[in-house]
Amino acid sequence: MRLRLSPSVGMYQMVAIPHVVALGVCDALPQAWIMWPHTVVDASSGEPLVHIHTQAGYDKGMFANVELDVGDDVAARVESAIRQRVDAWVADLAGRPALAPLAPVLGDYANRLVHLGSRVVVLYPNGMVRARGTFAGVDVWGRATVRLAGGEELEFPPERYRIAPDDQRG
Repeated sequence: MRLRLSPSVGMYQMVAIPHVVALGVCDALPQAWIMWPHTVVDASSGEPLVHIHTQAGYDKGMFANVELDVGDDVAARVESAIRQRVDAWVADLAGRPALAPLAPVLGDYANRLVHLGSRVVVLYPNGMVRARGTFAGVDVWGRATVRLAGGEELEFPPERYRIAPDDQRG
């Protein structure tokens, strides 16, 4: 499924589109949760349900092309939920151009994160381990905060890292 979204937001706020789209998918599919930053997974099995790919640009206004791999049986419901979620996000940002992109949806987003509060491993794109700790939160820019064993907290931008459950004991 492909969608073209044209939210009336600042370019710097467009980075939140995949996160807001993931929330829309969760609105449509009750079994869906989000694996940071915006892969939608089945809550019980952890298996990916939807991979979200976005590309933003400018053509008589800003836009985001969104590709989702959803079945035809749920496509209309998912599209409707995404559009509703994006419209509500845009309305919340309206008149507050300096507001960070995830601020209006951060509570909902955090409530749908599957590994929040759990031990995780932070991975580079090549799969190498960067850090291990507890997934402590997400900020208004989408950066994940991971608390290391010694109490130090590190932030990881979604463009450079991914998080997975830490299967290592200890």
